[in-house]
Amino acid sequence: MPESQVGLDDLWIEHISRVVGFETVSKRFTGTSRWAPYLFIVAVIGLHLPVLSFVGWLQTGRLSIAANPGEIFQVIAWPAVVWMLLRTKRKYAGAVQDLPDAIDEDIRDLDRGRNPVSRLLTIAGVPAKPSGKTDANLNEISSPLVRYSVLCAGLAFYAWQLLTNPAGLVGPVADLTGPVVATVRFYLIIPFVLYPIGAEFLAVVIGALVLLPFKIRRAGLIDFSDPHGYAGLEPTGEMFKNVSVSYFILLTLFMLFQTVAVGASPMDQFSLPLLLAGLLVGLILFFGPMLWMKSFINAAKHIKIEALAEQSREVGSTEDIFPYAEPESVEDANQYTYNHIRMQRVEMASEFPLNITMIQEVLFALLLPYITSLVFDFVLQNYV
Repeated sequence: MPESQVGLDDLWIEHISRVVGFETVSKRFTGTSRWAPYLFIVAVIGLHLPVLSFVGWLQTGRLSIAANPGEIFQVIAWPAVVWMLLRTKRKYAGAVQDLPDAIDEDIRDLDRGRNPVSRLLTIAGVPAKPSGKTDANLNEISSPLVRYSVLCAGLAFYAWQLLTNPAGLVGPVADLTGPVVATVRFYLIIPFVLYPIGAEFLAVVIGALVLLPFKIRRAGLIDFSDPHGYAGLEPTGEMFKNVSVSYFILLTLFMLFQTVAVGASPMDQFSLPLLLAGLLVGLILFFGPMLWMKSFINAAKHIKIEALAEQSREVGSTEDIFPYAEPESVEDANQYTYNHIRMQRVEMASEFPLNITMIQEVLFALLLPYITSLVFDFVLQNYV
């Protein structure tokens, strides 16, 4: 679905690309503004690596981008991060657009908790008492508080590294490029451009995989009339899958860097635990929100069935429900049957908004980092 239909807020990278003029450039040469963030990151990485590497060569006689494999990896990795960031926004927009519109009065008060976690979610941007899809804050993937918190945490860690180990962090680059280039990279470009992009990517992942399930739960966005049996939430599960697959692609790039640039085998004592930890994080990113959605759907099913059973007890002269109640009229028989069919429909709704295709794609993406690393390691060991 087009993003304009759901009115998603701009990302930081979209806003800054427009402010510095890359949106105008993109529209002029491509007819659309969608390429502006890519032009921005290419310009930044071009300055950060090739241009400053050349300046450093003039100072020291050594070309850092040729001597340091990490710089070559960044040329690929940062545009990939921006692509995943914008792709996540598009998938989020589609999932939000396809969320059920109708409000089921039976489950309106499903989640009205006052515990510390509930209050924390409210602070993070999940409305406390939304009345439905229109005021569930769905236009905001992650709140400014979440984004700035992630950014501040990252910058604090980065500042701690600079203060405690400047020689180990900045020293090797300063030796290759000279102090001026190292200063521009470590004190301007990295903290004020690259860290905000990385922080926004993490904040968007948090918003899509953690905050969205609770926005859906609090707003009671569910549709048991969904003919596919996923309570109207299959597009949301598809979005969870897409974000997880994007993460595995990023992990694949990192493992390729470890194999090709660093020379670390995926089976050595350092790379294998790192890879296994990365794969575990990816599985948590996929199954975590699925389990939260299961909890919501399960609770909603229980409440809905009880509400339908109560309606059946009000039919006729007995509190029994179909098929134990004996209808006294054709109208009663129709109402009993209708409520019984609705209860069956609710009971049959899948509690996980995923299908077999999603599982297959996640399993393929799960194997991708390991298999790719093994293939490149084999080629490097035997043919290079």
